[in-house]
Amino acid sequence: MFNITLYSMHARRNRPRRGLILVVVLVMVALLALLAASYTFMVSAHLKTVIAQTEQFQARMAAEAGIQRAIAVLRETPGDVDSWFDDPEAYHGALVSGRQGNEGSATFQERSDARTYDRSAEPAWRFTLYAPNFDEPRDARYGFTDECARLDLNVATEAQLRNLFSEVIPQDSDNDVDVDVLVDSLLDWRTAGGGARPQGAKDDYYAALTPPYRAKSALFSTVEELLLVRGFTAWVVFGEDYNQNGLLDPSEDDGDTSFPLDNADGVLFRGVARYLTVWSQDMDTTGENSPRVNLNMQDLDKLRDKLEEAGMDGDLISYVERVRSSGARFNSVMNLIPAPPPPEQEEGASEETSLPPTTQGAGSDATSQPDNENADGVQGGLTDQDGAKDRSENQGTGSPVVYRDLTEEVPPGTYDDLPEILDRLTVNPSPFFQGRINVSTAPREVLALIPGLSAAEADAIAAARKELRSEDKSTPAWLLTQGVLDETKFRQILNQITTKASMYRIESVGYADHIGVISRVMMVIQMRGPIPQVMYYRNLDRLGVAYNPYGEERRELANRSE
Repeated sequence: MFNITLYSMHARRNRPRRGLILVVVLVMVALLALLAASYTFMVSAHLKTVIAQTEQFQARMAAEAGIQRAIAVLRETPGDVDSWFDDPEAYHGALVSGRQGNEGSATFQERSDARTYDRSAEPAWRFTLYAPNFDEPRDARYGFTDECARLDLNVATEAQLRNLFSEVIPQDSDNDVDVDVLVDSLLDWRTAGGGARPQGAKDDYYAALTPPYRAKSALFSTVEELLLVRGFTAWVVFGEDYNQNGLLDPSEDDGDTSFPLDNADGVLFRGVARYLTVWSQDMDTTGENSPRVNLNMQDLDKLRDKLEEAGMDGDLISYVERVRSSGARFNSVMNLIPAPPPPEQEEGASEETSLPPTTQGAGSDATSQPDNENADGVQGGLTDQDGAKDRSENQGTGSPVVYRDLTEEVPPGTYDDLPEILDRLTVNPSPFFQGRINVSTAPREVLALIPGLSAAEADAIAAARKELRSEDKSTPAWLLTQGVLDETKFRQILNQITTKASMYRIESVGYADHIGVISRVMMVIQMRGPIPQVMYYRNLDRLGVAYNPYGEERRELANRSE
């Protein structure tokens, strides 16, 4: 009996607890399910991340395809401004991959207001090239810009900087800007030496900032470097155009309602950066990118051969030979055109006062002014370009510039020859120019900075070029042949202007019809003949979409009457 009782108790202790095991199994199953769900969620998240990154990369590649398209155009038609300045058919919604007019495009067009996309549609990737439109500020321009359409920070004079800042920076109570501080500080930043200008800044000023740094005392590397210079706040450099699209967006015209801050005046302050560059280089080549013939080359037989190869007129070639054989050198290619008559003197003015201080008498050695095309001087009287820069920077003071022919023989060139002369000939020993302003593309604000040019003349240039074809604007000769400037003024500014460039700024937006991914990139390239060289690259995605590439890019003023 005792044994039976002990056995029964032992059996109960060793009986399996099936209910506890079931609980453990259920917990394990729940943990495994949770783990599987977490893993599935993680895989899904990673997949979406990869898809998003892939789509962003594709948009980026579509944007860069636009830059490659621009490079191809510059290779094919280097002198054709109309081919790259503004061409909506070529640069607005250009197809990179996919089929034109596919379902994705049609679906978006039908639902553009709702901003919906059809991911199931066949992908179609596109690009659009945007550029600021100074003539029509409410509209975008579809193309790109040469850097000679801007003022070069590294060669701009004090007068040019002062005039630009005074013209484009709005003066109001909310943004009190001292132009003297801006100009002096900028010049101190790019100039070597320890002494600061009266309103400028050197190491002592920057060392007291947090964090401290030193003045560069060297040329600017980028325009954005201005943000390090005293007085140049983000508002001064970039203005109200926070997303840098050159268009007046609603958030940029609502005062303090939303970022960025603006004065709600219905006018977009683009900032000074839109008018500045550090890459305004113009190669001394023809419109077809071949080297120009230097009239002052030493080998006269080779000079004649070069002139013949360039297709110059026989009378011009003979005149060049006679001048060079006499030992004289050309001061400018304008020496091939008869000098204009001297300006009429005011009553009571003497002959001596009608000539600039740099005037030489007959038979003396003429010394060329700074930045002249010929730094070696010319024998004879006052020749083309002498004293022009000094006179233009102080226009309205002193005596007018007087030009005389290089020799007693009247040059055979005419206005009809001028486009070929300016395109194919040079007296410049350097292979390129720095800081010249493109009169065919620069905005009016930049044109007005050309030394010697008045605001009315800048307006006349901006108005006249709209009516001209690209071939008419291939050289600066159109300023004279179209009657925009007289010959004296034309000769006066010739060394400051150009109609071509080798540096180009391209902003490209890549996107697709079936999804809302957009990528913005900006690149500055230099064309060395057919070879492009990247000078500056910037990804603008962090500035936001900024554009509506699916429709016409236009900004209307807000209705303030409500």
